[in-house]
Amino acid sequence: MSSRNKTDVKKLFEYWCEVSRTQGGIEQTNSLRYNGGGTSVPVGVITESFPENFRDEKTIQDIPAFAFPCEFESDSVQSYSFVLTTDDSKWRFGFCRHDPKTESTMVIITFLPWHDTFLRLLGVLAELRRTDPKEFHQFLTEAYSSGVPDVGSKLILKYSQEQSEFKFERPKPFQLPSIPENHNLNLYYNFVDPKNMIAVFAAMLAERRIIFTSSRLDRLSSCIQAANAFLYPMVWQHIFIPVLPMKLKDYLSAPMPYLIGVPHLVLETMTPDELGEVVTLNCDTKIFDSPFDDVHAMPAEIVSQLKKQLSHSNQHIGDRVSKIFLGVLVQLIGGYRDAVEFRDMSKTFNRDKFIESRPSHLRPFLTKMMELQIFQQFIDERLEMMNTGLGFSDEFEQETVRYAEKLKKRGRFHQLKEKIIYSAAFQTTRWKRNNSNCNNCQTTWYTESPMVKERPSKTLNRKSRVLWTKKAKPEKTIWYTENPINERY
Repeated sequence: MSSRNKTDVKKLFEYWCEVSRTQGGIEQTNSLRYNGGGTSVPVGVITESFPENFRDEKTIQDIPAFAFPCEFESDSVQSYSFVLTTDDSKWRFGFCRHDPKTESTMVIITFLPWHDTFLRLLGVLAELRRTDPKEFHQFLTEAYSSGVPDVGSKLILKYSQEQSEFKFERPKPFQLPSIPENHNLNLYYNFVDPKNMIAVFAAMLAERRIIFTSSRLDRLSSCIQAANAFLYPMVWQHIFIPVLPMKLKDYLSAPMPYLIGVPHLVLETMTPDELGEVVTLNCDTKIFDSPFDDVHAMPAEIVSQLKKQLSHSNQHIGDRVSKIFLGVLVQLIGGYRDAVEFRDMSKTFNRDKFIESRPSHLRPFLTKMMELQIFQQFIDERLEMMNTGLGFSDEFEQETVRYAEKLKKRGRFHQLKEKIIYSAAFQTTRWKRNNSNCNNCQTTWYTESPMVKERPSKTLNRKSRVLWTKKAKPEKTIWYTENPINERY
């Protein structure tokens, strides 16, 4: 349901290419100097590509800078991703595989955000290209021409003389990232501790200028992609660059919110004055730095819940971590339907009604949150689907229903629990009578049980309708009546 992802995608990928590093290009980009001709030396050059009729010149020109964003040392194969934004604000994904043995980077450009599928595909393509170039081109052509499988179906391509197969399986709609299946979440979970995950999440809910940094491109892009996924069902509406090339480092001085992954060598070229007030997470050292206290600004109950749930590491297999953050957003904005009204032949959102319908401890935070673009986009998108008659039931809506049912059951449980406790305590209490030898004296029944706090009901007093009164004594509970006839309770 993301408004930044293209929906009518017809091909698995648009473009494949191999980018080789150019001599001197990276060094000049790192120093930001220009050659004598007044033009910048390209950091890389596309040496092979498919299909040949791909004509998006801007994308072709941008690819080398993202394939080699800066000078980086790599002692092993690195798989990473980048994002290009189209003229209609849709995301076009680039998936890269850099092999230090070949000093080149293989790149696939697609509109499909299937990170795990395309990162695996790059590994297969690299092996085929090395062992059997002819079969490599046949496999690439077949994948390009096969189209995108429907929801719930898969596309299977054979290779290595029919001995191996590759499955293109369309992810289920609104499927949450899982451990260990999701590559991005795996790296984020392994290299960022829960405390920093919460801090980044809070900064994103405040729409800060946020920088992730690392010396490794695979770690950098995976961590920032995983953090971005935790915003679901909302979508980051501002600058989003998982890996920032050196030539685009001026983006870091932009005054608007952004979420940018900055290679360590690129970040070193920026001064504090050029950066201004930014939130920074170093994925290598696990150091989080922020001039703001966004975690403290969140509802204390929400933060406490996050800390408790993220501390149970033995329960984090599957989509549990994703559901922990989704659960927070369900509590915060899951009740948006309570504020949807029908006006002028369409459904609208009443902000004041929404705030009034929320628990009092959430209202101050939600009042600020409603000013965010990510929240406004969420509301606009849901209203549009309601007004066009498009039914929807994504993981967020389902989790909202489950949470509402949980609250109802919890309320009924507490009412029943209080009733049972009182009834059990009252019926099993041993009552004692004072003044047993005086028939005309005040009749007093008492118990040592501290649980019997209320006046007994008339139905329990079968002998007569007698007004019982409670005496306040800390060591015992005493019920008495002025009626001398009522000698038994």
